[in-house]
Amino acid sequence: MRRLFSTLMLILAMLASSGCIFEPRSPEPPGTEDEDPWVVPNTARDVFLNLASGFVSIRDSNYERSLDPAFTFVPRDADLAQLGAAAFENWTPAVEMEVLGRIKTLYVGERAIQFGDEDGKFEKEDISVGSAIFEGSYRMILDRGDGSEEEIYAGIARFTVVQGTKGYVLTKWEDLQNDGDYPTSGALRGTLRATN
Repeated sequence: MRRLFSTLMLILAMLASSGCIFEPRSPEPPGTEDEDPWVVPNTARDVFLNLASGFVSIRDSNYERSLDPAFTFVPRDADLAQLGAAAFENWTPAVEMEVLGRIKTLYVGERAIQFGDEDGKFEKEDISVGSAIFEGSYRMILDRGDGSEEEIYAGIARFTVVQGTKGYVLTKWEDLQNDGDYPTSGALRGTLRATN
C-alpha cells in the first residue's frame, strides 16, 4: 500500500511540475501535416478535384472515395495489344487502388495529375441530371525522388461520372488515345498490374 501511495505521489508531482495537463497546446504551424482537402462532390466536375488531391496525397482516401463501386478502367486498343488482356481484365476499384498504391511506392517524389486543360475544362462535356461524360486530356507527372528525370503519362480519355448516394463519383475511365509521344495511363496501369 505504501509503495502504491509513493508511486501516485511521484506521478502527481511530475504532472504538477510540467504545468496543467488541461492547458491547450500551441497550434501547429501551417503545412506541417499532409493536407488532404475533400471537396463535397455536389457537381460532376468536383470529382476531378478529389481525384487529383488523392493522387498527390500520401493518403488514398480522396481518390478511393471518388470511385463508384462499379468503377472500371478501359485501356486504349494499343495498350491492350501490347500488354495483353490479363493486365486489364476485371478492373475494379480494388485493382485501381492497388495500382495507385504501387504508383505512390515507386514515385516517392512529387506526383501531379491534371484533368482537362489548365482550367479543368474538357474538349467535350455532356452534363445531365445525375450523370456526365467528360472527354479530353489528362496528364500525370511522376517523380521517383532519386534525381532521375520526371516521367509523364498523358492521353485523351472519356470519363463517366454518376451521382451516387454521397455525391458524384467516377464510374469509368476510358483511355482513347495517347497525347503526343507520351505513354498513356493505361500503359502505366497495365505495366504495374502485370508486375504484381
